[in-house]
Amino acid sequence: NLKTSFSSAPKLEPSESSFPGQGAGCEWAGASEGVRVRIFPELDEFAPLTAADLSPKDGDADEPQEETQSEASALANTGGSYPRTEGGDFMALTRPKDGADGLVRGLKTAGAGVAGGLVTAVAAPVHGARSGGASGFFKGLGAGVLGGAAMVVGGVGCGVAQVGRGLMQAPKAARARREEKVWDQELGCWVDVDLCALERQVAQDADKDATSSPGGSAGGSGGGQVADTEYYDLLRVQPNASPSEIKKAYYKEARLCHPDKNPGDAEATAKFQKLSTIYQVLSDPELRKKYDRDGKDGVDDAQKNVQMDARAFFGLLFGSERFEPWTGELLIAAQADHFSKASEDDEMSELEKSLKKRQLRREVACAVNLRERSARYVYGRDSEGFEAQMRQEARELASSQFGPELLQALGEMYLARSEIYLANEMHGRISLTKSRASMKHNSLVLKHRLRFYKNAAGSLIKAGKVYSAATKVSKELKEEQPESQSGEPPVTEEQAQQVEAAMDDALPLFLQTAWSYVVQDIDRTVRDVGWKFLQDKSVPWQIRIRRAQALQLLGEIFQTEAAAAKSARQEPGTADGTAKAVLQEAMLGAMR
Repeated sequence: NLKTSFSSAPKLEPSESSFPGQGAGCEWAGASEGVRVRIFPELDEFAPLTAADLSPKDGDADEPQEETQSEASALANTGGSYPRTEGGDFMALTRPKDGADGLVRGLKTAGAGVAGGLVTAVAAPVHGARSGGASGFFKGLGAGVLGGAAMVVGGVGCGVAQVGRGLMQAPKAARARREEKVWDQELGCWVDVDLCALERQVAQDADKDATSSPGGSAGGSGGGQVADTEYYDLLRVQPNASPSEIKKAYYKEARLCHPDKNPGDAEATAKFQKLSTIYQVLSDPELRKKYDRDGKDGVDDAQKNVQMDARAFFGLLFGSERFEPWTGELLIAAQADHFSKASEDDEMSELEKSLKKRQLRREVACAVNLRERSARYVYGRDSEGFEAQMRQEARELASSQFGPELLQALGEMYLARSEIYLANEMHGRISLTKSRASMKHNSLVLKHRLRFYKNAAGSLIKAGKVYSAATKVSKELKEEQPESQSGEPPVTEEQAQQVEAAMDDALPLFLQTAWSYVVQDIDRTVRDVGWKFLQDKSVPWQIRIRRAQALQLLGEIFQTEAAAAKSARQEPGTADGTAKAVLQEAMLGAMR
């Protein structure tokens, strides 16, 4: 990076007759009054590397064996400081990244030990008194004091050890930050980021997963004949369309005939339901094979088993399918989809590992999208064209469900991450400008976290009210039912309305809680995407600076367009009827 290059560069001696220094497009020489620089009249256009430019040898040069590498850091360059272990060992997972992190971890560990010791000292004599009376109380008191003291000493000792480990890591952390490395907690060390190599590795992993999946290659008939093309025709795709093409086509067609955009139009509603049925078949590799082979007759039985697609539900609920290049698949959708498909025999560690892999792919895809979208500004130096293009796209994104809110969340984090990077590069890591930028980012994340906790607490209260209403109705039914009558008594219309009213009152807050969870997810994801995009060692530091400037401008554009879209319409989910309608439409579109 710039600081490292300056500190390690040799002293430039004055030379009046020649230009001893030469680089890409220019040459230079020292002079008594400063430095003479001569720029060549013909400059080669800078062509950035992409994953396609990496040969297999290049991509695998620094890549350890698959059996011993961490999935979440498949291409992290550790520089040989620490060994790689599957999922990370205990020492790596608990290693603090610097002195401040060691202090925080130490205080948490010591606090947990003290709290555990106090609980043990109080609980042991109480339990002893219940089981053995006065003698049991004193025995429990002794055991509680000894056990509590041991926990306190152990917790404080581990806390002190963590502080010491953090202080030992401080010099490495300072050097790593100067070299623009990223901390990987799973490996317990600072690593370089190479976006091109990550892109290539993620593509290889996706190909492996597609090949090893039960459905094999899900690319349709592969160009062969199919028994019926009606489903493909309605989605306006070819029979050999890829799963991603089918997904995009479904969302595009479903938006056009969405009941929310066509109120009272029975024909549009029927088409919307028909598209849901089609997507149920074509999004499932096995059902698609049956349809290609036997037509609609081959999938009639499967269509009778109606289920809800969790990914489609959250995509329609928050309008995130249009934002997928920017946000990736939302974590709440990935979690719901993953656990709905997981079998009872699957171990929790395997589920967590699979979710980590999906999150890594999401972050790399979003970083690559930013790299491609910002190329006009970074490499083409067309700031006006870039701004016009991004402003137009932001207006289109704002028209979707929760579009202004998603734009606002993205814009805030883009601006915060770019300001931190630019302050660090232009003013120094230990500077007032960098401190202000970091405080702004941290306060934004804290605000979103507190909002989620507030909404979650309110949702619990509302859920309690719904439960109370349902319990009250159940109690009334039992009191009204004669002892000689068996079975469940019928619910009256008034009783059903009471429960429905309680549910309708809770729905807006439930929706706000889910949205605040999405905002937290975007905060974490954009932070990691920013590291991959702004600290990408596959390009020189000059390009990383321009990327940060493009990201800063993009954040300002997104926030401006989000504010304009919000002022032009009512915020979704503010009224009971609106929240209920949004949820019902998302559920209707997600039924498969």
